Amino acid sequence: MQVTDRKINVKNSTLNILIMELKKECQNMISLINQLQLSDLSDTQKGEILANLLASSIHVHSHCDEEWQNLISDELQTLRDDI
Repeated sequence: MQVTDRKINVKNSTLNILIMELKKECQNMISLINQLQLSDLSDTQKGEILANLLASSIHVHSHCDEEWQNLISDELQTLRDDI
């Protein structure tokens, strides 16, 4: 299934880019997890999938730094109070 990349409805362009990157990496992680559910994987295949999953999780973790939190906080501040 092909997922189209559409712009995220946030005002900050940096936050938009980071969200799109995070989305892509999360989709990659889901794909890797689905691969691990296959029953006939060799140890070599499992090792490659797990190594890629580790790298992907490190990448996701790096997105959740203080800058990420501040960008989201700033975006929240732009929202109307009546929500």
